[in-house]
Amino acid sequence: MAIDQVGRGHAVVLGASMAGLLAARVLSESFERVTVIERDDLSQPGDRQGVPQGRHVHALLARGKQIFDELFPGFTEQTLADGAVECRSLTQMRMTIAGQTLRQADAGYSLLQAGRPFLEWRVRERVRALPNVTIVDGCAASGLLAADGNRRVRGVRLESASGGVREVEADLEADLVVSCMGRHGPIEDWLEGLGYERPRADGVRIDMKYASRYVRLPAGAVADKEIVVANQNPARGLALFEVEGDRHILTLIGYGADHPPTDDDGFWRFAASVAPPDVREALLDAEPLTPVSTYRYLANQRRRYELLTRFPDGLLVMGDAVCSFSPAFGQGMSVSALQSLCLRRVLAEPSGSPLAARWFGAVAAEIDDAWMITRLFDLAMPHVDDGGRIPTRALELATRAAMSVGARDALVGRQIARIAGLLDRPVSVLDPKLLGRAVAALGAVGGLALRDTAPVRAVVSALPEALRGRVDRPAVVAIAASSGSPGFDPMPYGPARGFHRLTVRAVHPDTADSVVVEFDVPERLSERFRYRAGQHVVIRGASPAASVRRTYSLCEDPAAGALRIAVKRQEGGLFSAYAVGELAPGSVLHVSEPAGTFTVDPRPACRYVAVAAGSGITPIIAQVAALLAADPDTTVTLHYGSRDDRAIMLRKQLDHLLARYADRLRIVHHLSRGNAYPADPGFRSGRLTPEVVAAEDADHWLLCGPRTLVTDTVDALRARGIPSEAIAFELFDTARPTARGAADGESPTSAVTLTGDGFELRFDMPRSATVLDAALPHREDLPYSCLGGSCGTCLAAVESGAVELPDDPLLALTDAQRAVGRTLPCVARPTTDNLTLRFVDPDSSPS
Repeated sequence: MAIDQVGRGHAVVLGASMAGLLAARVLSESFERVTVIERDDLSQPGDRQGVPQGRHVHALLARGKQIFDELFPGFTEQTLADGAVECRSLTQMRMTIAGQTLRQADAGYSLLQAGRPFLEWRVRERVRALPNVTIVDGCAASGLLAADGNRRVRGVRLESASGGVREVEADLEADLVVSCMGRHGPIEDWLEGLGYERPRADGVRIDMKYASRYVRLPAGAVADKEIVVANQNPARGLALFEVEGDRHILTLIGYGADHPPTDDDGFWRFAASVAPPDVREALLDAEPLTPVSTYRYLANQRRRYELLTRFPDGLLVMGDAVCSFSPAFGQGMSVSALQSLCLRRVLAEPSGSPLAARWFGAVAAEIDDAWMITRLFDLAMPHVDDGGRIPTRALELATRAAMSVGARDALVGRQIARIAGLLDRPVSVLDPKLLGRAVAALGAVGGLALRDTAPVRAVVSALPEALRGRVDRPAVVAIAASSGSPGFDPMPYGPARGFHRLTVRAVHPDTADSVVVEFDVPERLSERFRYRAGQHVVIRGASPAASVRRTYSLCEDPAAGALRIAVKRQEGGLFSAYAVGELAPGSVLHVSEPAGTFTVDPRPACRYVAVAAGSGITPIIAQVAALLAADPDTTVTLHYGSRDDRAIMLRKQLDHLLARYADRLRIVHHLSRGNAYPADPGFRSGRLTPEVVAAEDADHWLLCGPRTLVTDTVDALRARGIPSEAIAFELFDTARPTARGAADGESPTSAVTLTGDGFELRFDMPRSATVLDAALPHREDLPYSCLGGSCGTCLAAVESGAVELPDDPLLALTDAQRAVGRTLPCVARPTTDNLTLRFVDPDSSPS
């Protein structure tokens, strides 16, 4: 029985998805009343459970945008006024597939970009405003009501939640039920319960996972409003869309076993592996606005309802429940729009054959092109297996060949973009003019031969005879090879707030395995890089496996007006090897502003003893120079331990200081493996020992070196009765993040809030971990340096709750700081259920 013979009184739409809302809009033209049933609460805009993909990139493709404006006049104008972004293809968008970027030229259309909740709320309000449409939220359908021996659906059974219990509310009669409940909806189970066969499901398992977050980029950081990268080997992707609120959505895509991580460091590392150079650089200044959200999509799926021989009257299925696409091409909302126009046409046809048969036949034809696009791309992924029916490798090469042509020929690229925008059918590429241009372009590209692959043979066989001869020579496509270095990469993975791009002015040789690096500080940053002797900077970069942060003390008197660090090659050291072996003037490094509490205020006529070993000389030499220059009556004795006389770092600078302050500076070199000069009292054989240092007479002591030397020297001085406030020290060895706050089943947990510099971070953590180790997976750009409590960079105020600190006399935390509730998150562990810490400037804290 056809629907026209039943009546057009009441239509019920199950699901207020985009497909459901569009269905309601079209049904409102043909039915007296339309009721939309939705399980979720729709009272406010925002993310909701029924749209798990809503936190990821969304756009209305060109054809979808046209249809929305047809169904909701002025929709584009309204959303643009509310903050949505219009993106012109291809002049404001960049599409890179299989290593080839379509040539940017005007494709004649625009896309509409916004967050899914933003778009859905505005569509929902337009539908809600229709006089014969009612949206009922907080209510779910639990089954179909059938009549005439299950040959006709007469309505749905509804239930609502009350006190967490599902209760039957009512039976809702309808002339037509349209199910828009998504690919995981229960409609197939309901049909089977009525005695109908399930539709055949076609599809390919792709195991795609999205990881997305909203970010804010500086104005003009990227020129394009939409950037899409879809690589095939490795199968990784990235999408960066400008959306409402001066924000961008950054979505990372991984396939198979290579899903994007959700921890902060892993997320940015994955992004850097696929981002174009300008995008990667822009992400250094990104401000993350939301946590990372994920969405896993195991397979694209098409249910072939049009092949069924029996189907009940009074029921239609629409949206993702008919065909759900790989999200890679952003077709979902636009295909739903196409289906809505298809529904309008079918409803307008004269009655005759059953509505369901006419609907499923028409909608199958409507989605064929979009299904072909996504299926062919997914099949080209190296990890995807379609049972051997299509050679995956050949499809990969064919995709690269097509994109290679589009990258060189603007007309071909424009046509590819129009196909992706669902404006033209894929067969439009067989236009003889386009084929001729494509063949010419393919013949001009160098690389891996494609001539004998099945896709190319199929294309060639379809060419007009006049064109076939032009592909007698092998058609080829270049395949880019990745050339990642296994060492230090000076470009960090993700946001580098608090770091500045400084150009290296000079790299001066020092010892055989050390250099002095001088930075060029632009005038606009001069105040930010003003420092005190003894402070340090952090160099940030990346390795293939993780972010890299290395701390280096500034080795010049601040009054000299130069920003210099000394770097000694360390075994297995990524940055040190790069600095000593590769770094050159003109290179750019990401450098933090100076920080650290290993500083001393000059006092008149003060006697200082300074102790350094190895690279511990770097902050000490800056302090010695500053103290001697500040007061003409100050004297300094420096004990410096090195392996031998060839391993003495900054020797020229030390000799210069000794010549300048010969009457007030005494330097004693301790050579652990070298022979001293008998006639030179400034050199001694053997290790630098605490006993030698403690025998000196001084007013103030400065120590920097390995933990054992510093600890033993402090103990020796205190045994002599030297007060703690007369001893300043710093350790040059640093810790590494440990278990990163991994869950400990036997450890109680604490709810922690970190604030400071305009951000707030909340997370739960086991009390067995340190606060900073637990926080870094959530936010990598927190203020820290040594991770061992020896530098004071991560100094924080305890706003509420309590922590415990290790019993370590060398912590960079004074008694005065402890007394006012300061702590070091890198070594602090929570002891209360709730803990709030606020990062503070070490220079502004009590000392």
